[in-house]
Amino acid sequence: MQLTLYTSPGSGNAYKVELLLRLLKLPYQARAVSLVRNENLSAEFLARNRFGQIPVLVDGDLVLTDSHAILMYLAGQYPDASGHEWAPLEPALLARIMRWLSVSANEIQNGLAIPRAVKLLNWPYDYAQGVRMGYRILGIMDDHLAGREWLALSHATVADLACYPYVMLASEGGIDTSGYRAVRAWLERVEALPGFWPMPRLPGLPAVPLMPAPPRG
Repeated sequence: MQLTLYTSPGSGNAYKVELLLRLLKLPYQARAVSLVRNENLSAEFLARNRFGQIPVLVDGDLVLTDSHAILMYLAGQYPDASGHEWAPLEPALLARIMRWLSVSANEIQNGLAIPRAVKLLNWPYDYAQGVRMGYRILGIMDDHLAGREWLALSHATVADLACYPYVMLASEGGIDTSGYRAVRAWLERVEALPGFWPMPRLPGLPAVPLMPAPPRG
């Protein structure tokens, strides 16, 4: 086994893969790619991922892109020594997991990750629209988690790892999660997983004012 992860400081998508690698206790080499210096657009990097996106996982001769695809690969290729099933393949269970991977790639990405990118990286997106989407998905997640501990199944899965980073980082985009009690409790459960590794935080980030959450009916 020879695992290399191309990552970038501050990337929630790269962090979720690195978190699973650590939870599985898999040895790997991390190689930092600077998005600020556009190293992800270099010819060398584009040869591994034509989309120019982080993360990329290299496992021997296999090159994998997209954080969720990598999560599913790791969960299937390297079973947890403790017997924990991060991605059961029984169709009904897998469908529930995939539903939340889709939420991570769409609602969470557009509603929580994009406002953060606007504030920290000056990405040219509609900030107000992103904030509205962010609070909407937080409300949906809060209602969903009110009667359960984990997003997809009765135990933690790759669905929880996929959704965790940008919910945890929401305040860096000006989104206040304090009023979403079930979401906050879920974040704490993820952080209490055996072997959990906190995401390294970028130093010197500007303070972003929290936008008021809409009233909840």
